[in-house]
Amino acid sequence: MKPPLVTVFFLAHNYEKKIETALQPIIGQSYPNIEIIISDNQSTDNTRAVIEQIRGRNPKIIFRKNIPSVKTDEFLDISIKNILNGKNIKPYDACLNHCNGCLNSGLAKGEFVIFCHQDDIYHKDIVKKEVEFLTAHPEVAGVFTLADIIDEHDAIIGKWELPNELKGKNTYYFMEVFKAILKNGNTFLLPPTFMARKEIFGSVGLFDDHGPFGCSTDLEMWLRILEKYPIGILQENLIHYRTGGRGAKYNQLRTEESDFFKVVDYYLVDKGYVNNVDKKSLRQYHYQKNFDNTLRAMNLLIVGQTREAKKILSSPFSWELPMAFFENMTILRVKVLVLKVILYIGIYLGLGKYLGKMLSQFT
Repeated sequence: MKPPLVTVFFLAHNYEKKIETALQPIIGQSYPNIEIIISDNQSTDNTRAVIEQIRGRNPKIIFRKNIPSVKTDEFLDISIKNILNGKNIKPYDACLNHCNGCLNSGLAKGEFVIFCHQDDIYHKDIVKKEVEFLTAHPEVAGVFTLADIIDEHDAIIGKWELPNELKGKNTYYFMEVFKAILKNGNTFLLPPTFMARKEIFGSVGLFDDHGPFGCSTDLEMWLRILEKYPIGILQENLIHYRTGGRGAKYNQLRTEESDFFKVVDYYLVDKGYVNNVDKKSLRQYHYQKNFDNTLRAMNLLIVGQTREAKKILSSPFSWELPMAFFENMTILRVKVLVLKVILYIGIYLGLGKYLGKMLSQFT
């Protein structure tokens, strides 16, 4: 019996020098029944020409040219909105808009769909192992894996890990994932690893690529899926996830609250899940906001907005914060706490301007 067909959408944009190297792990997948569709999102370099050379050696590869569903003279990618700093723009998520274009193209013949990102390096068995999981768990809508983190030179510098409370199993339902997100943030649902049953998009809809959730639109989709279906997470590092991409651009000198909180507040408040969440999980979530505020205050100092930084750091104290800190103490939380103390003291000693200049040397 022939194994299920998998449609692999390879998302390309201005990648002429590296696209052939990036495609090799996709072409070399160990799973025998895949169709590869390279989707180019309006590249302005020679990406298309390189793709045609690759197709000449691999004639089964399909090519499509993506046309964004928004007017790009009115919308700009969410990842650069902080760099534009104050310009009147309408943000959209270009990557997820690209995914929607692929789904709407009608080209996908596979039972399963995966969107491969050009920056990341895929393990030769990722498709095989994800298909095996979805075949063995017909109730599951889609599956993620974990990842090693690599730098621009392909050197491994870290890894994405599963929170301790989710270890020991591989199938998950809404509330257990939601509570893990409240505690840890969106650190374990990695979009480049996600393989889904194609049919679920007819049930849950497409990515809300120019809606209110900005750079966390992917998280909104994962939670939307989880409201209807369980998901899987394979506890294997099956991609090399490159750091310094769109997420890094989004966080560069970000001074407004992270889009992550828009998604979680929507589910907590607007959808009423706050009534089903324990106090400890909510305490951890509020600590995440405090953590984010410290980073925002640092960025405000760097761009010379000392008064606004002081306002953020002077928010009312709550004993819930130290409780949350000791419930989930990590090295990163300790470092950010030390940073907060330094910023607070520096500002109240009138050294905010000098602190900003010093910090700017490290960004």
